[in-house]
This record gives sequence, C-alpha cells and structure tokens, in this order.
Amino acid sequence: MASANGMLIAQGKQPLFSFGLISDVQYADIPDARSFLGVPRYYQHSILVLERAVQRWNDHQKLRFAINLGDIVDGYCPKNQSLNTVKKVVDVFQKFRGPIYHMIGNHCLYNLPRSKLLPLLTIQSPDGHAYYNFSPVPEFRFVVLDAYDISAIGWPRDHPSTLEALKFLQEKNPNQDKNSPEGLVGLERRFLMFNGGVGKQQMEWLDKVLHEAAKLKQKVVVCCHLPLDPGASRKEGLLWNYDEVMDVIHRYNCVKVCLAGHDHKGGYSVDSHGVHHRVLEAALECPPGTDAYGYVDVYDDRVSLLGTDRMDSTDMYFNPQLDLLTRLLRDGRKQHSIICIGVSCFTFF
Repeated sequence: MASANGMLIAQGKQPLFSFGLISDVQYADIPDARSFLGVPRYYQHSILVLERAVQRWNDHQKLRFAINLGDIVDGYCPKNQSLNTVKKVVDVFQKFRGPIYHMIGNHCLYNLPRSKLLPLLTIQSPDGHAYYNFSPVPEFRFVVLDAYDISAIGWPRDHPSTLEALKFLQEKNPNQDKNSPEGLVGLERRFLMFNGGVGKQQMEWLDKVLHEAAKLKQKVVVCCHLPLDPGASRKEGLLWNYDEVMDVIHRYNCVKVCLAGHDHKGGYSVDSHGVHHRVLEAALECPPGTDAYGYVDVYDDRVSLLGTDRMDSTDMYFNPQLDLLTRLLRDGRKQHSIICIGVSCFTFF
C-alpha cells in the first residue's frame, strides 16, 4: 500500500488534526506461539510495540487523540491474570498525553465480561453496549461500532444478545465447532463464533447519527473491530451483517473511511460507493525489534495514515480522480505515463 505523499502532498498543507492508531496488541505473559494459520504471535513483545507507539505519539506533540481498534489482551491469557493484564495494558495506553478511544474485540471478551471490561476502557454506552461517537472538530465525526453487540461471547449466557447469536450460528454454521469454517462457502465463512454482529437498536442509532452528520455536512470515519468490506479482509474475519451495516452507510454520502482490526495481516479496499476500508496490521505479529502502529493526518479532502515499520502507509482521497492516482501508484505500475487532473499534471516513470 504505497503512499503518494511525496507527489500529492507537495503543497505543504497542514492537517485539520492528527491522531494515533494501533490494533490487536493481544498482550499476554505467555510464550510465543502460532495462530491457527501458522503465523507467529509474539505475546510478550506486543506490549513493547504499544509502549513505543505511545512514546512516538507523545513525541509528535500534535496528536489530538489515539484510537485502539480492539483486542488489547489475548484469549490465551490465563484467566486468573485477565483483570491485571487488562489493567497493565490500559496503564500503558494512559501514558499517552491525550484521550484514548477504545473498542472491544473478541479477545477482550474472552478475558472479561462487559460489566468489568467497559469501565476499564472508559467506554460509556447504554445497557452494556459499546458503541458511541465523537466529533474532534466541527468538520469530522467518528463513529465507533460495537461489533459484538450480537455475540455468543461477553454477554451473560441468558442475555438476549447471546441467545440471538447462538440461534444465528446454529442456522448458519452446521459445524459442531462454531469457530470452524469447514464446509462454509464464500462469504458464508464469516459465520464463526469469534465474530459478531450489529443489532437492531445499534443499527437505528447508526442511521440517526449518520443522518445528523450528513445534515451538518460532516465527514465521517467509522471504526469497528471487525472489517466491513470483503475486499479488505479475509472472509473469515468479517462482521456477520457487514452488508446490512454498509447499506446504512451507503444511504449517506458522509462516510469516507472505515477503519478495522481483527484480520491481522491488514488490508485495503475502496468499495463501490467510494468508501475507503483500511484494516490495520496487528501489533501482536511483530517480531522483536519491529513495530506496527501509526498516526493519521486528517485533511478536508483525504485521510493519510503514516504507518511505522510493518504498518503500511495509506493515502485515502475523497476525490475519486485523486484516489485513482494513488491506486496507480499502489499497484506498482512503473511504465511512463502522464495523468492530468484539472489543471495539474503528474508524470510517472
């Protein structure tokens, strides 16, 4: 995901604001291991990645806030250590000199119930839910979704959200192990227990928030632990009802970018309505001495992620023509060409 910064941001324009970004720290004080796909996971090193991220964000001095896209501790964390482990990671986040906006992921919910987790993450939302929105400047609004609103993990066993999720999985996934995609085809492979869905009440809330943002002519960034577009993620990582959520988002022209975690390798796509989807590379999968975090410069016409090390930098232009230009660079087209946009011409070799 090459950045076009060197050519397209030559005007020296200052961002409206900037913020830090990290996902899937999944710290645990246990030996390194591998995922079910065989990818190495560096459980004890991941908190060092976070510490370096916080230090870098503080050194930047102009970051308004930072966003954690979920999964700050790992599901293999010994359960008698869960509370202290979550507190330990939260303490590192709190060294950042600014607000931290958290969201919950499946690994968070493996460790603690919502009743204990949400207060530690200072997520204030009604009835144990974890969706909210905030506006750092009048021109922009951030919408944080609760990807495990309908979920078989995190809620009490007799909670309506748990019962709805179990019924849903029974209908959609015939495997005895509901975390197994065996036999599921195509996009059906997302119907796994470690994923979740957005419920009716949250969907109505989302529609209301986006309606208000559109009326105020705000640009919106949607944040969700689970990815919302198949082009940016493995099918096994998607929100159960990502299509319904995107139907709501596509009703309005205000949503410009969707940020997500969960699918550790990272990804990027632009959907049919021109919405950018950026899935972040996981801090957990950084070998010692490497990093995966970044910060984002927000302009009136684009969002530019400046990644560190294993996190790729990505420029996301709201103008479709300029976005096409960045995609040409990202696709690695080396042939000589000249592209003219308006009165500006850019030459590639």
